[in-house]
Amino acid sequence: MATRNVAVFIDAENLFKGYGKLDIPDVSMEDILKQLESAAALAADGGNIAVARAYADWNALGLEDYRRDVERAGVQTVQVFSVSKAEKNAADIVLVVDCLRVAAELEQIDVFVIVSADGDFVPLVRRLHELNKYVVGATLPDHRPNNVLEREVDQYVTLKLAAKPPPVAALKPLFSSGEQAAPAESRPRKSARKAPAEKPAVEEQPEPRATKATAKKAAAKEDKPAKEDKPAKKAAAKKAEPAKKASAKKSASQAPAAAGKGKVNWHALAQEIPVVHGEAATSPEDYKAIIKKVLSDSKVRSFSDQLANHGGPLPILAMAIKAAAPKLSPSDARVSSLSRALRFALAGTQYALARESDDVQPVLVRRSTKPAGMLPDLSLDDIQRGVQ
Repeated sequence: MATRNVAVFIDAENLFKGYGKLDIPDVSMEDILKQLESAAALAADGGNIAVARAYADWNALGLEDYRRDVERAGVQTVQVFSVSKAEKNAADIVLVVDCLRVAAELEQIDVFVIVSADGDFVPLVRRLHELNKYVVGATLPDHRPNNVLEREVDQYVTLKLAAKPPPVAALKPLFSSGEQAAPAESRPRKSARKAPAEKPAVEEQPEPRATKATAKKAAAKEDKPAKEDKPAKKAAAKKAEPAKKASAKKSASQAPAAAGKGKVNWHALAQEIPVVHGEAATSPEDYKAIIKKVLSDSKVRSFSDQLANHGGPLPILAMAIKAAAPKLSPSDARVSSLSRALRFALAGTQYALARESDDVQPVLVRRSTKPAGMLPDLSLDDIQRGVQ
């Protein structure tokens, strides 16, 4: 699967804790971009950053100097002026409008990175998911992200700050066992003669040679039976080796790819999915037929089964569909959102979508399990009437 283009949108005033308490750490924008590019590559097969914009009132005290570093890193600085007293939301609104414009006009951008801890961006994240985009959230380590935002994005990145050594003047000598440094004039002068080292109360006697030889003989005697058993053990191990290899091979083929602490590496699994359909959908009926064709592929079905077992969210399912049908889009099929399109297309299959509440994304489930919160299927008439 080809690398996916990345766009980065930085809420600069939120990144540095707001205009009233700007706290700009000693971290370059170039370093921030490298971390984001690396995270997008690892989690979503992201390539180079194609679009990078930072939003703030760059005339604010403290930001005017940092602006030069931002622009040197190749990030476009977007000047935001507030037309009301609601200064805080001015950058947020411009960022959201810009982000949705890029999503609509540049279809080749697949991965969107939003650098902010602000929960106001949750609706933006959900809309990007409906447009089949992968969304990464990021902020600095001392700025706790909103709980809902952290849950809604596909991945949340905590940006690392390089540890700064203290200035030379601030360095202090270290003393063991809680010793304190005494002033130079009060320290005792070193004596020219060293105090004699204390002798041990009992001197150790060298071990007699006879004892060593006796011990060696005894050890050799004990080892004899073990040596005699070696050929038998070797033959048994050789006999068991093919069975061990077959068992390991079977386990490896059955186990899903994992990343980190026992998590399934969905992106690695999606890379194994072949292109099943190469054309766009022209109508809701066409969209449904393509989804049915995609689900008939064994790799997609295996991916979907594992996803349903884990209660995987919609963006992960969208990633598999994107791999199997790269040009398939709900908007081309004249269906307003991905969740509605799939509720229509999955009707009559073994899969469905379910959602615990309006605050969380839909997940893929098996119909046979009759899970709570399963969303009803949509008919073609529902789609045309705009039933939600």
